[in-house]
Amino acid sequence: MRLFKKERRAIVSNDAIAEKIAKKIIDRQSHLADYLNVKTSRLSRLTISYILFGFCIAFACYCTMLLFNSIN
Repeated sequence: MRLFKKERRAIVSNDAIAEKIAKKIIDRQSHLADYLNVKTSRLSRLTISYILFGFCIAFACYCTMLLFNSIN
């Protein structure tokens, strides 16, 4: 009967836990990168440049709007 004795458990170090989490994150990232590479392989370099330019313009407009709204 073990009323006052602690059970001995295998203690997993923080490094092992961090390594497992990092491995899962890297696996997910590489899977997502492969998926996006397949989807964008059909697009030309010019089309990708236009998409990037449009995204940058949209983000710049949003940041400008936030800046002007913070002043008022």
